Amino acid sequence: MPTLTKFEKLLIKKLSEGKSQREVSEELYKEGIKPNSLSSIEKYISDLRAKFGAKNMFHLGVMIGKLKV
Repeated sequence: MPTLTKFEKLLIKKLSEGKSQREVSEELYKEGIKPNSLSSIEKYISDLRAKFGAKNMFHLGVMIGKLKV
């Protein structure tokens, strides 16, 4: 199983709460957490998909759900 960084875990938590990528970006900005740009969030999600070998966002969600992060 791939290991997750602290930021990746935070990103997954916010996405699992049903927030859009834009909402995550805005929340991180308000909380003073970087990176927080929308393009950075998109890049991290793309990297997570590659890390897990997920074919799409749904597949990534299922794989991460099995980790119980």
